[in-house]
Amino acid sequence: GKDYFLGGRKMNGFVAALCLLHVNTLFSDIPVSQYFTPGMSGSKSAIDKHHLFPKEYLGRIGILDDRERNQIANYAILDYQTNISISDNPPADYVQKFRSKLGDNFDKTCADNAVPSNYDALDYFSFLKARRSLMAGKIREAYNKICERT
Repeated sequence: GKDYFLGGRKMNGFVAALCLLHVNTLFSDIPVSQYFTPGMSGSKSAIDKHHLFPKEYLGRIGILDDRERNQIANYAILDYQTNISISDNPPADYVQKFRSKLGDNFDKTCADNAVPSNYDALDYFSFLKARRSLMAGKIREAYNKICERT
């Protein structure tokens, strides 16, 4: 089910924040919430959770521990085509393509998804540290939005 897809409870709060804030999937114009609305027929084939620093790439650079490679901060919600496009390539190989394709919207999609816009220039552990902080900020932003409604 969807809980398996999300990777369990730890990622649910972040994905809920993205839905509440009406964020599109990374590098796409498809809302994250489209796949988590009751009654929708979204499936794993339409949307996926993918490593921004792919596991195979991390293995090639010597990061072999799955606990290190499968950090929640290393995941992003992507549409199927974006997932296929990234594949097992390192950010240095695929980010420029999305920068060119999206132009000014590249920084926005990164900010909306709590991804450092320069992550292709960061080493993996610096990326994780920066992304965790951005993810916490996105959850805080969603919480504040809920508080405004009450």
